[in-house]
Amino acid sequence: MLLIAGEGELLYVNKALEELAGKPRATLLQEGVSAVFPFSGGGFPSIATAFGADGTFSDTLSLLHPVEGGIPVKVNARTFFGPGGQAVASVYLKDLRPSLEAQEKIVGQQETLKVALTDLQQVLENSVDMICTFDLDGNLLHINKICEKILGYSSEELVGRHYREFIHPEDITSTQGDTQELQQTQVTYHFRNRYLHKNGSMVYLSWTSSLVKEAGKVYCIARDITSMIPAEEIRLENESRLQALLQEGFEMIAVIDEKGVFKFVSGSVKNVLGYAPEELVGMDAFTQVHPDDVAHLLEQHRQVLNGQNLLFSPFRCKNRRGAWRWLESRAVNCFHNPTINGIIVNSRDVTERLQTQRQLERSEKMYKSLFDFNPDVAYSLDTNGRFTSVNKVAVELMQMPEEEILNRHFNEFAQLDYVEHNERQFQRVLRGEAITTESSLLNANQEEVFYTFTEIPILIDGEVVGVHGLAKDITHVKRQQLLLEETAKRLNNILESIKDAFFTLDQEWRFTYVNPEFEKTMKARKEDLVGRKITEVYDPAIFEPFYRQFQRAVGKRAPIHFEEYSTYLNSWLSVTVYPSEEGFSVYVKGINSRKRAEAELKKLSLVASKTVNSVYITDEEARIEWVNDGFTRLTGYTLEEVVGRKPGDFLASPATRANVFSIREKLAIEKPFVQEVENMSKSGEVYWSKLDVTPILDEHSGGAKKFIVIETEITGQKKAEEERVRLTDELLRRNRHLEQFTYIVSHNLRSPVANVLGLTSLLMGTEDREMQLTVTDKLRHTAKGLDTIIRDLNDLLSLQGGLLEAREKISLPEIVEQALLSLPNESYQHVTIDLNGIQEIISVRSFMNSILSNLLTNAVKYRSLERPLDIKVTARLEEASNLLCLSVSDNGLGINLEKEEKNLFGLYKRFHFHVAGRGLGLYLVKMQAEALGGAVNVQSKPGVGSTFNVFVNVAES
Repeated sequence: MLLIAGEGELLYVNKALEELAGKPRATLLQEGVSAVFPFSGGGFPSIATAFGADGTFSDTLSLLHPVEGGIPVKVNARTFFGPGGQAVASVYLKDLRPSLEAQEKIVGQQETLKVALTDLQQVLENSVDMICTFDLDGNLLHINKICEKILGYSSEELVGRHYREFIHPEDITSTQGDTQELQQTQVTYHFRNRYLHKNGSMVYLSWTSSLVKEAGKVYCIARDITSMIPAEEIRLENESRLQALLQEGFEMIAVIDEKGVFKFVSGSVKNVLGYAPEELVGMDAFTQVHPDDVAHLLEQHRQVLNGQNLLFSPFRCKNRRGAWRWLESRAVNCFHNPTINGIIVNSRDVTERLQTQRQLERSEKMYKSLFDFNPDVAYSLDTNGRFTSVNKVAVELMQMPEEEILNRHFNEFAQLDYVEHNERQFQRVLRGEAITTESSLLNANQEEVFYTFTEIPILIDGEVVGVHGLAKDITHVKRQQLLLEETAKRLNNILESIKDAFFTLDQEWRFTYVNPEFEKTMKARKEDLVGRKITEVYDPAIFEPFYRQFQRAVGKRAPIHFEEYSTYLNSWLSVTVYPSEEGFSVYVKGINSRKRAEAELKKLSLVASKTVNSVYITDEEARIEWVNDGFTRLTGYTLEEVVGRKPGDFLASPATRANVFSIREKLAIEKPFVQEVENMSKSGEVYWSKLDVTPILDEHSGGAKKFIVIETEITGQKKAEEERVRLTDELLRRNRHLEQFTYIVSHNLRSPVANVLGLTSLLMGTEDREMQLTVTDKLRHTAKGLDTIIRDLNDLLSLQGGLLEAREKISLPEIVEQALLSLPNESYQHVTIDLNGIQEIISVRSFMNSILSNLLTNAVKYRSLERPLDIKVTARLEEASNLLCLSVSDNGLGINLEKEEKNLFGLYKRFHFHVAGRGLGLYLVKMQAEALGGAVNVQSKPGVGSTFNVFVNVAES
């Protein structure tokens, strides 16, 4: 922009003019307008002449540039008058070079466009696709010539007509829907519909459409895909099937990468695990696997990565509900296929199959257990009746190896009497029946075995393919049954032959059986009685006492016995009634003879009641029926206290109870006998009695029915006899001691005394000093041995003297402690004392001291050098016999009892010679134990140790 005054004087230029003219502002102001517009005649026209009547000017001029030359510019100017009345022109310049360049470019582009339009026209006219335009109402505006080839119509026949005229009627609705979608999106791709060819055939077209609202047109390209439709329909059908398999199948197809991450999961995963495919894609497949199965599955995954195609063993996978399902998968390495680039894994849910398989295995095991361990015989047969399997019980029943049974016909083992029966039953099973019956066979030992068996058909698809059987050995039961039948026959024979009357009645009191004796006694016949009520045959007025007792037995449901006089028979009867579920049985016996005997017994009882001795009467079972006053005075029991009781149950002392059975055996012989017994009165006092037992025989039957016992007290006599026996035993014992004493005197003293006499004579007959010293030394040794013998004699005399010592209460713990104190120090390592709480005993103190001292001293003397000595002292009291057992055990050298037992407690008997001893200790222990009313025994094993058990009587004598 610039301001011009007068004849071209520049009043103002802006920065843009400086740049456009290529000169600074000062130069331009100095040179004036001619420096910018160098025109002839003075440059820029004068204001007065150049501007129009309206004071404006517009033209295209050339602006002078010092380097580029003339620059075309557009000039727009107008005049106005300044404050002094001076005319001024305001000029605006615009550089026309960009416009000229753009114009030239547009011209070039127009030429290019003409060429492109020509080429496009060629493409449109020669395209194999149908190219057309529609107005917004669907009328065809333009279409290329290919339409005639595709639809059979020329472009002239189509232009101006609506597309609905040519579309298959079934596709009009979908085409209108695509048109509506095009209004919203401006572009649609690959829309398909069917057009009707001019010849009436169908043409399949695929459309791509674009809406240009400004132009009010729709540009479309349609491709004829008719030839592709059959193949595409096949492809679509296959794809549909594949999609159905992927979506609806029960086998999951997945693709995982080398790390086990899901890249693809088929829709069937919903049927397998309950997930939607998108929930698993991108997830690590191994996170869904049960922790116990991961390691094994990772190893199999590694093998697939190395190129192996594997069928994975079943593993557990978590479904969407959190439950574990068993899957079986097959994996194929497809990293070589770029389309897949992963591992294809086909998986199916085998949970039910595994459960069924395990249930089947369990059922098979249960069947096998039921078969093998069945307590009865179990077997299987084929349809020919041959054994196909047998269990151990069958082998044991047949008593032959399994291989000798298999493949043989069942009737090969049968008893001949049962062959036809067995075959008939087997045919029933082959017809589909289950049977249970009884049979018999011969085992390997040719022994007859009875059994019951149940056989059932094995049915598969309604056809019998075999037979299962169970058999139970009933040989014992069968023999029992035969025995019962035989017994029943014998019982019937017995009932028929017994001498007493017997009959049975049912619940309505009708006769079911009468024996011959009843017929004889009642003068009736069995045929006339059986089936009739007893009250109809025998008048209730006469037999009322009997019927009343019958009713009482039925009411109590327990056997009863009663005695009643029958006016009908003029006889005393003993009647026993036995009720049962079927009715009751009645046993009737005449007892006139017994009643007479009882009358006689009453007379005898009157006599016995006045005698001093104890007298009592028992029944045939030894139960007391009557006692006299002498019995009460002797035993302290009254008649009321003992009636119905057996004497041996309350009178026998502990010593006699063992003999009660032998006494009762003598009662069964039914002959008189005499027996001495030790009894105990009611107050607990023990006394001796002599029993004179006499059976009272029933003359009518010959059987013993009562026993009369006369009891005489003989306590004084027994004590005298016991004292006599004791004194005899004591004399015998003293005699044995005297024999031992005599033996020592005669054998052990004679030799040293003779030696003393000889050595003394020798000493007196020599003056040799050395000889005298030698003889003197031998005299000293002989005298020492003689002293030992005298001491032994003193011990024996002391043993005799001890018998005279009175028994007294002594402390057993004190005796044990004193004996232990006598042992050398450090002679033993450990002592265990267990006296079972026994404190005081009644015995001879010196003997008890000697016994314990000798046993403990021996334990120390004969201890083992290989181990420390352990000693155990125990005591227990046998209250029944008043014997104290005192035991001393050690772990010393021990004794060979097989060799030395006979001489173990002999005088001067020794069994170890590495230590000093005289062989007197055990002899004294034995003699002292016997003197105390006891004995001694020993258990010993060489190298292990010994236990000496000393029994002594600790009761007051």
